Amino acid sequence: MRYWVLALFLLTCLVAPFAGQNDQWQRYRNEGGNFSVMILGDPKESVNGEGAQASHTIQSISGTVGYTVVYVANPVEQKVDDATFKVYRDAFLQGLPQCTLAKEDASSHPLSGYIGRWYRMNCDIGSQKMSFIGNLYWGRHYAYAVLAMFSTASADPPEAGKFYNSFSVLDGSK
Repeated sequence: MRYWVLALFLLTCLVAPFAGQNDQWQRYRNEGGNFSVMILGDPKESVNGEGAQASHTIQSISGTVGYTVVYVANPVEQKVDDATFKVYRDAFLQGLPQCTLAKEDASSHPLSGYIGRWYRMNCDIGSQKMSFIGNLYWGRHYAYAVLAMFSTASADPPEAGKFYNSFSVLDGSK
């Protein structure tokens, strides 16, 4: 349920305009989310929910590509196995009702201590066809969605891979 709200917020943010952003690649560090990532523009963070159920969305839009990291931090240690990852993945995907899963593959950028998978989703947002590509990760205390979003085209923007493949955790023991 918590991921449904998170995903709905993600879709809402996608269509919101972001003006006056910096279009330079920069290393963004988020201590509360225990991660860093290379991102274009000036990312904005928003929080959805409260306490352990809160999800955090960090988003930047540069040109026609949106870059998003969504994370949930859980103070209680979570089991890290294929079964719990599948529950997380299914809940996340169910929260994107306008999207269909087009492809699932091994993570394009594995993280030690995390289960991760790479996804392509095709989405209908209003009258616009969008593609979401990137990785979902599940760890002992954090769950992440690291996605690039763009208008569906014949080729993926090369900067999308630069973004989601630069993702790393700050403290691997968490």
